[in-house]
Amino acid sequence: MNIKIKVILAIGLLAVTTLYASDNGPGTSNDPLVTKSYVDKKIADIGGGTGVSNDVMQQLAVQQQLINELSSQVRLLQQESNTYEVVSVPQGKVLFGKRGSEVIIRAGEAKVVGSTAGGIQDMTAGVDVNANSIAPRYHLLIIPREDGRGLIATKDLTVMVRGGYTIQ
Repeated sequence: MNIKIKVILAIGLLAVTTLYASDNGPGTSNDPLVTKSYVDKKIADIGGGTGVSNDVMQQLAVQQQLINELSSQVRLLQQESNTYEVVSVPQGKVLFGKRGSEVIIRAGEAKVVGSTAGGIQDMTAGVDVNANSIAPRYHLLIIPREDGRGLIATKDLTVMVRGGYTIQ
């Protein structure tokens, strides 16, 4: 073969190879080899490699903080509801119990404040104490619902209360 023909064939082969390589750039399915900087940029674009954006990560952090705060409040409420509190109720005032509150009269006198649904439960005697009845001392009294039930002090009253209450 003539040298001119060989040079023309070599140039043609080089041109075809160059065109083929330019159609298959880095990162395409035909040329998956890419640089580290390209991979790092793609990872940063999708949130540090987790597939979660920075906004979502911030929202998750806020939600986790709220969960932690609520959990600590629940623990405090559980501790408070497991202990009795000594409460003084002046004569003429009413101790209204929250749902499930327990009351034990230690000193003084009180009458039961009932609702249309009934009075309060005397767990010691196993009876329902109706409205306007004298509440017994040293008995475990339970307020079943938060519907206006409680005790009105006919004399200064000292009670032990477990659970929520208000005095009016």
